[in-house]
Amino acid sequence: MKTLKSIFALLTLTCFINCSTSKQATVLENDYKLETVEYNVQDSSIEDLLYTHKDKTKFKKGQSIKTSTFIKERERIVKLIRSNTNSDFSADNVSFVIDTTLSNNKFSVTAVVKLF
Repeated sequence: MKTLKSIFALLTLTCFINCSTSKQATVLENDYKLETVEYNVQDSSIEDLLYTHKDKTKFKKGQSIKTSTFIKERERIVKLIRSNTNSDFSADNVSFVIDTTLSNNKFSVTAVVKLF
């Protein structure tokens, strides 16, 4: 769990550093490849909406961890929710949990969507 928190902190820090650049930065020294994407949503109708449009995700199986992908996916989720259910939905309500404990150099992502 400590490793996961460290990786998440590193990803968050890298996001703030690199958000304004177009350079694709790989966050971790080892090249981790995406295995799965899941959603953790408090509202079942929004969860259904996200799974219905999962084919439009910016995450692709086998890709490396890149901050730009997380930024684009957050923007996609916010736009989808704003246009379908809640026009006041904030990007602050979307976060990501990265799990690198799957196996050697693989990771999973859970997009967490909170409704306040």
